Amino acid sequence: MVTNSPNEIRQQLLIKLKRQSRNPGGRIWRTIYEKLQSSRQNRVSVNVGDLQRHFSKGRIMAVPGKVLSDGIIEDRLEVAAFTFSAQARKKIEAQGGKCLTLEELMEKNPTGKEVMLVS
Repeated sequence: MVTNSPNEIRQQLLIKLKRQSRNPGGRIWRTIYEKLQSSRQNRVSVNVGDLQRHFSKGRIMAVPGKVLSDGIIEDRLEVAAFTFSAQARKKIEAQGGKCLTLEELMEKNPTGKEVMLVS
């Protein structure tokens, strides 16, 4: 079984994001592409408490980096991110929320409508 390294997975995602950014309504994918291109040290990391603070019903939150577990969640959050910590994923799903990859979000919502970028 062949497994891809995190860097290979990131490179494949960057190619898909760039391709998607050329389509109508692809502005958000271009922004995510630009933020994911940065080095790991400069990449975005957001706590679930911050996501709760920015929560808006009916919108999917996109994080071009990692979601961490600090904070309390009271709502059903639908979050797409490059990676999730195990505890963050557990907290979001315990409240009935969803954790998506950025690739899954692109397939689900190619125009980026109702997607809120959190960074």
